Amino acid sequence: MSGSDGISEQDLAAIEEATPISAPVVFELIRREGVEELQRPASALMMSALIAGLALGFSVLGKALLHAHLPEAPWRPLVENLGYSIGFLLVILGQMQLFTENTITAVSPCLVDPRRAVLLRLARLWGLVLVFNLIGAAAFGAALLGFEALNPPLFAALLEISRHALAPGPLETLLLGVGAGWLIAALVWMLPNAGGTGAFLIVLVTWLISLAGFSHVIAGTCEAVLLLLAGEVSLARALFGFTLPALAGNILGGTVIFTSLIWAQIRIEHARPEPEFSYERFWHRRDRP
Repeated sequence: MSGSDGISEQDLAAIEEATPISAPVVFELIRREGVEELQRPASALMMSALIAGLALGFSVLGKALLHAHLPEAPWRPLVENLGYSIGFLLVILGQMQLFTENTITAVSPCLVDPRRAVLLRLARLWGLVLVFNLIGAAAFGAALLGFEALNPPLFAALLEISRHALAPGPLETLLLGVGAGWLIAALVWMLPNAGGTGAFLIVLVTWLISLAGFSHVIAGTCEAVLLLLAGEVSLARALFGFTLPALAGNILGGTVIFTSLIWAQIRIEHARPEPEFSYERFWHRRDRP
């Protein structure tokens, strides 16, 4: 069967399948996911966030493993930074609670419905997820000390990449955090249209975060705790030199910049009425020389 425009139902189904999800629909999908997250019990949020913090430690371990086994060469950073994607694959595909994802997911419902009750729910979720992400990452960082006796070359690689992560000063860390926050929020935004390429997209974006040296508050806290317990940095340096500036940068990049700009786009599109589509006018334009 075919409609009055001569296009069969099968063709229409193929067109729908090939058409990317529009920006307003992507936003609505993320908003609904955010509403579900805001309504989850505190105990579920805490356990999911704790597991996510532990899982993200595998990004540090994966990068160190490649660093330890690859030869010294100009191309080594291009390969070793792929190890950074391991923890993010575990967390995102495993549907665990990661603070930097919630800079867009949980914020979206508040943009649509900025009531006090919704904002309090956001503060509750952010607080629980951040604290337990950091606890999980810190616990994994402490566990990495065991490689000093088990695998000295790997431990040396862990220390080296951790020193590199904490080398920038507080202001530079904040700016590098903006890049990580923006890219994670962009990753969440792109996943609904990724289809079967979601895993590849996660690897690509998180590989870029690591290659560029951007500061991710959770993964970086694992590195900061390792250096703290190894006696290479003080608590003040780890907290005020990395964790807090990276946190501020991640929020600035993910929520203040990316999510706010996306919301501005969505509001403009909702305010403008959509023109009625006409196949006749469409084909007429195509036939013009």
